[in-house]
Amino acid sequence: MMLVEKVRKEVCMAIQSVVAQTIDTTGKEAQYDTCVKRLLSEKIILAWILKECVDEFKSYSVKQIMKDCIVGEPNISVAAVDQDDPDGAEDGGYADETVDGKIAGINTEDNSVREGRVYYDIRFVAVVPGTKEPVQLIINVEAQKSDKTSYPLIKRAIYYGSRIISAQKNTVFVNSYYEKIRKVYSIWIQMNVGKEKANTITRYRIAEEQIVGHVKEREANYDLLTVLMIGLGSAETADRPILQLLDVLLSAETKPDAKKAILEKDFDIPMTSAMSEEANIMCNLGEGIREQAVQETQQKTWLQAVLNLMKSLNLSAEEAINALAIPDEERQSLLERIDEELAVK
Repeated sequence: MMLVEKVRKEVCMAIQSVVAQTIDTTGKEAQYDTCVKRLLSEKIILAWILKECVDEFKSYSVKQIMKDCIVGEPNISVAAVDQDDPDGAEDGGYADETVDGKIAGINTEDNSVREGRVYYDIRFVAVVPGTKEPVQLIINVEAQKSDKTSYPLIKRAIYYGSRIISAQKNTVFVNSYYEKIRKVYSIWIQMNVGKEKANTITRYRIAEEQIVGHVKEREANYDLLTVLMIGLGSAETADRPILQLLDVLLSAETKPDAKKAILEKDFDIPMTSAMSEEANIMCNLGEGIREQAVQETQQKTWLQAVLNLMKSLNLSAEEAINALAIPDEERQSLLERIDEELAVK
């Protein structure tokens, strides 16, 4: 009976250890995501994205876009994607501009009350100046750590863009004034993509196709949704300025001092104290997440090797660990995992 109780306690301790490790990793990843959003929410970074990726702004300088085209205050994780979910502002969420030009907002994704709800990473309105009737574009920027999802990411991007269009009813236009619908860009920045997607920009948009006859519709009447998928890679192999910029800015390997030098020299972007702090945190978190992943892989390898020796040579856990010369500092946690594995079987 005492042996059974001992095993039960050891299994509980092992489970608690795994849960604590999972919480720690999840917390680091959430903080990493927050840093990425904050860096992307800098007005000058958004201006570069518009300049390089949105046709309507190609003829304007980055400084002019930053000064004259980005309207109001971009929302960061405040606006809900789904119609039935309240925006973050309903619980006091807001976005505000700090003195160094950064757009900051309450990140409602961190609020446990909102668990399960989905919010746009960054959403803002941009205006194209110099026309008789200024064209207003609604820009949605999303950051993704990877392109490895259980669904086609492009479908999610189209859904987000479509939701922004449908949400204009009773906000941008009322009744049947559909002519007032504003064009939407949904821009998805993907990190850690496969080799074939690294340093690529792919555009998806509504286009007119003549099947029978030659009826021509005014392009502005149907060109209402564009999705841009940006896959990041190495700055050294990127051949477009925006790819080089984002590769450097969002790299967890490039140190803050190196980022500062590259951004200021190549892109005329002053690294503010806030940007430098976010970059430093992101690098530290990235290293922690990678180290934890390596340790977890090593533990799994050792666990399988020990279990194989125990079975094939009829060894105890201690004897198998000694035979494999596993470092002393790893033995206790490995023994706990072995006990957990045997208890399950």
